Amino acid sequence: MKVMQENPHVRFCERKFVSAKPRYGVQLYNKLRVIVSAVVLAAFATGFAAEPKPSSRPPRIARMRFDHATNLYRAGETAKVEFSASERIDGPALREGILNVWADDGWTNVIMRRTIDLSKAATTTVELTRATPGSIRVYVEGNGIRSSMDRLLFDPVKIRPLTPCPDDFETYWRGERERLDREVPIAVEKIPAPEIATANHDMFRVSFATFGGKRIYGILAIPKGKGRFPAIINVPGAGSGERSLSGRIIRKGWITLMMNIHCIPLTGTKEEYKARYDAWFDAYAKKVGEPRYQYVGYAESREAPLYHRTILGMTRAIDWLAKEPCADPSRFVYYGASQGGGYGLYLTAMWGRFAKSLILCPNKCDMLAYREGRQPGSSHIWNQKPENRAKAERTAPYHDNCNFARLITTPVRAMVGTADDNCQTVGIIAAFNMIPSKDKAIAILPHTGHGWHTAGFDKWLFDL
Repeated sequence: MKVMQENPHVRFCERKFVSAKPRYGVQLYNKLRVIVSAVVLAAFATGFAAEPKPSSRPPRIARMRFDHATNLYRAGETAKVEFSASERIDGPALREGILNVWADDGWTNVIMRRTIDLSKAATTTVELTRATPGSIRVYVEGNGIRSSMDRLLFDPVKIRPLTPCPDDFETYWRGERERLDREVPIAVEKIPAPEIATANHDMFRVSFATFGGKRIYGILAIPKGKGRFPAIINVPGAGSGERSLSGRIIRKGWITLMMNIHCIPLTGTKEEYKARYDAWFDAYAKKVGEPRYQYVGYAESREAPLYHRTILGMTRAIDWLAKEPCADPSRFVYYGASQGGGYGLYLTAMWGRFAKSLILCPNKCDMLAYREGRQPGSSHIWNQKPENRAKAERTAPYHDNCNFARLITTPVRAMVGTADDNCQTVGIIAAFNMIPSKDKAIAILPHTGHGWHTAGFDKWLFDL
């Protein structure tokens, strides 16, 4: 059964696996409040390839199938992985070409390599296992054959963060929130934006002051008519942010507050905003010597990363909205993916009053795991310049979402794909396992890369 909503950049298909019935997965995981989906990407890959031109030859696709359709195993259990290739997803296996197959222990230690001659065997099966909770990443590629990567997960409910939690983590962030309110007036701006209004909503461009003389900018949609309405809070994924509300998050009868992280005004045309973002990005990168805003500030102080002022500014913005006459703060929910999923963990922990949070493939989970031989949940610290990394490692735990997750008692639904190498799978699972909420569930989507899949949780989120 298909449970994920379609993304315009991703094609999905339903597939029956040639596999044994999983002995480990749905039965145990239902008991532990983990939901496992057997939906797979049409490409069986982490990357999302464009549709081929009608006149071009369809790409040859490397395929792998696990004997557990869930990708889930017990530690010490042997997993059987079948490799093949075809010219289409549901096509017969090729009988020509060479496949190069390898696996690692979830990070840098290669544990298996094999070369497969398809002319001798259209399919080949290998056996893999690990003795401790974690993952095995499996890769397959060939000349003229689109590559594929996926993970086997072993005892995922036992995965824990390897990034430490500072003793003063909670008191630090509580103190910073109080300091912002004490030192920086919120100075709310709420400007009508009739040019983007809809039949059901009045629109406003809003902004809120935060540290460093900066402001949080967003779009606020308020239902037309009288009453106190529920609200959905959203932060977009990484990149230049958003200037308008997508059809997925704006909902009839609901307030919507979408906030960007870049502290750049959302006025003007799309082209003007893009030019403003590019100028900000270039100046930011030049000033700090880093190629991506995500890496900036960690080597300087806890307060220097962009995330510090935006987390705090957004928290006070939600506080402001909760006090507005049109809002019912008992029915506030959060929705976000990737960077927006990361902010879902931040804001759910910091604000603490959401009725529900839907957090999809969040970033910044277990960023220091590489120090103990496991893939970090994101590259914010791993990709620091060598001369900056030691200093950045001291700051990182204060921004790591595994530590924010420890403070969450809100009902939560989460999603992660086993083939996600952007916001990496194991770090996300480690963060989820730290959430103490008694009402939580995660959808682990086999063969799924980094994408915005609500995993069927939409109805749950809005059922208040």
